[in-house]
Formats: sequence, structure tokens, C-alpha cells
Amino acid sequence: ATVKGDVHDIGKNIVGVVMACNNYNVIDLGVMVPAEQIVKKAIDLKADIIGLSGLITPSLEEMVNVVTEMRKANLDIPIMIGGATTSQLHVALKIAPVYGGPVVWMKDASQNALVAARLLNAEDARKLRAELDSKYESLRASYNQKQESMLSLEEARKNKLNLFE
Repeated sequence: ATVKGDVHDIGKNIVGVVMACNNYNVIDLGVMVPAEQIVKKAIDLKADIIGLSGLITPSLEEMVNVVTEMRKANLDIPIMIGGATTSQLHVALKIAPVYGGPVVWMKDASQNALVAARLLNAEDARKLRAELDSKYESLRASYNQKQESMLSLEEARKNKLNLFE
């Protein structure tokens, strides 16, 4: 589904074709799909995996909203996230910590079938989850370390280069 607030669907459509060509049954919910509808369909259809797409920046916050609603519904269905504004860092910082299930950032459509196969195999899913947890923790630690080493605006102004002295 392309999340609420976003109407771009080229990437979602490509993923749908790739997954269908690999014998996955894809239910395309369309664009501008509210979190509540995604959760309801996931429950009604007993979804094995949910794919979320977003091309514009507001989509990032809506993805957080989707996983929040899924958590409230006690779901832990694996989620694959992709789109131009998405990143592994955003998933590590904002999405994965909110959700109890696995959240995988997809760099491009070519990865989806392989990742889906891993998510649907119990042993591979455990290994992937451990890999993701480790990677996301590392990304969070690195990000937090960078934030701590940043100067305040006041400190930065004190250190400015003066070309006229």
C-alpha cells in the first residue's frame, strides 16, 4: 500500500509485478491508504507480509503511524518498506523501535522476493530478525554518537572563522 498522504505508485506497482512473477499473491490496496485500512485488511486477509511505499517526506511519519496502529492491534506481521524518501536509518530510528515485528527497508524492488522468502521461512526469519536488530542498534548508536558530538549554535558561533582580523 502507498500510505495515506502519498499518491505515487510506480514503485509499489513494480514491486507488485516482481512479487507476482515470483509466485506471491499480492493484494494491492492502492494509494492514499489510511493506517486503519491497512491494519483491517491485514487482519481480514491474514497477511503474511505487509509492504508500505512512500515517495514524499510526509510518508515517513505516516509509516510510523501505520506500525503504531499495527502494534495497537497486537500484530507483528513483517513489514517491508520502500520508496524514494525511505532509508535504513529512518527505519532504525523511527519505525522499528515502535513496532514489535520485523521491519525491513528495501533499497529497491529487486530485493523484495528474496527478503519475502526469508521472512516466510521460520529459521531464516529468526536469522534476518537478528541481523536487522543488530544493524538497527548499530545505526542508532552511531546516530546518537554524532548527535552528542555536535556543537550548540552558540558554541559554533564562538568558533566562527574571522577573515578580517
